[in-house]
Order: sequence, then structure tokens, then C-alpha cells
Amino acid sequence: MKDLPTLPTELVLEIASILCASSQRDYTTLLLVSRTLRDFCRLTYLPVVPIVLTTPQRTAQFAGYLRTDSDIAPRIRRLWITKDDYGIIPQCTNLTTLTCDGNDLIPIISSDIFYHTQLTNLTIMGLWEFWTRFVGAKKGRTLCGQLQKLWLLDHLFLRGIQMEWLSSLKELSYWSVELYGRQDQFKGELETLNALPRLKKLQVYMRSPSPSIFSQLCRINDRRLEVISWGKRSEVAEWIDQSI
Repeated sequence: MKDLPTLPTELVLEIASILCASSQRDYTTLLLVSRTLRDFCRLTYLPVVPIVLTTPQRTAQFAGYLRTDSDIAPRIRRLWITKDDYGIIPQCTNLTTLTCDGNDLIPIISSDIFYHTQLTNLTIMGLWEFWTRFVGAKKGRTLCGQLQKLWLLDHLFLRGIQMEWLSSLKELSYWSVELYGRQDQFKGELETLNALPRLKKLQVYMRSPSPSIFSQLCRINDRRLEVISWGKRSEVAEWIDQSI
């Protein structure tokens, strides 16, 4: 990393872009290499950095960072925030990729004007009770209509969302549990595929699915439907790879 300033400018910029897109830590390290590199990269590469805020302390620190410069928030494109107690999401109006608790979506879809018009890749976590407020919000349908990727964590499922709201959705992913002894494990998934003709990929995450699951997939023979056997990899790492 310390040799970066001695390399050709074009190569430095390419390396910097790759490093920043891979992790927030690499972006921070890059800013420490030299003052010149810091001045250039601090805002320039911020749009590709995956901002991951999984603890109250990190969230508070980042909220403070946003207050230091009004140019920062509009440059944030990729954000994972476990709980938004500081109104960070409403400030970052140019997000393209977001992971958050479902309740933290309510403020951005409840105003008269919807600002997050570039948000197309959404991951939702938390408890299902937020859906009632989501469906009743002024811009809930607007947000759904622009989504291309939707990942539901914590065994969430689409509750009260009409399928026509998701007319642009291309990829849908969520957790599920195996129904042992049942041969209609994917009844709901088949109904979803029929209701969303533009859907190109429906991924179902399971822990240690049995051979019966894959036998049912073979009988269904729909390439859009996929079961992913989940191991020890973190959901944050999966999210970073998928959102690049």
C-alpha cells in the first residue's frame, strides 16, 4: 500500500477503485497512504465504498462524520445499517443499495416527495410487523416499483404486498426452512414466479437442505428457482459481493 504513490496515475486510480469497492476498511487505509491520495480519494471513491454499520457505536460515529461535510451523504451509494437511530438513511438520498431494518424504511416512504429514486437493490431485516406501516405509507408502492433486487433476511416474507407493486423486480431472495416429509415445499415460490413474469432469479436460502429439496427442484425444472445451502459465510460478505 505504501508504494501506491510511486505507481503510474492510471494504475493507482484502478487499484484505488477496486480497494474501495471491496471494504470500508480498505477505503480508510487508502486515505492514510498520503495526503495527496487522501484529498483525491476521500469523496471521489466514496460512492463505491460499502458502508457497514452493525453496532450502535459505528452508527453514531458515522452520523457524526456526515455532519462534518454536507457533500458526504449525497455520495453514499451502498449502505448496510442494522438500526438507524440517527436519520442516516433519509440523508443519503442517492443510495442504490441498502440493507436496513424494515421500520427504518418508513420515514423515506412517508413524505410527500420520494427522494430515494436510485434505490434498486434492497435488503430488509427485522420483524415482520413493519409491513402494515410500509403498505400504508404514501410512497411504499413507489419504492417497490423501482426495485430490481430484493433480499429478505430473518425469515421475513412479503406480507400484504401486491405482486403488481414489484413489476420491475428481477431477483428475489429470502430465507426458508425445510418442510420435512412434504412434496410441495415450493408451492409459494411457484405462485410468486407466475405472478412476477420479469423475475429472473428466485433464491431460497436454507441451512443443510436434504436431498428431497433438490429432487423437488429437478421435478419443477425451472431455472429461475434456486436453493442455496448456507454455510458459515456472513450475510454482510454475501451482500458486499452481490452489490458490487
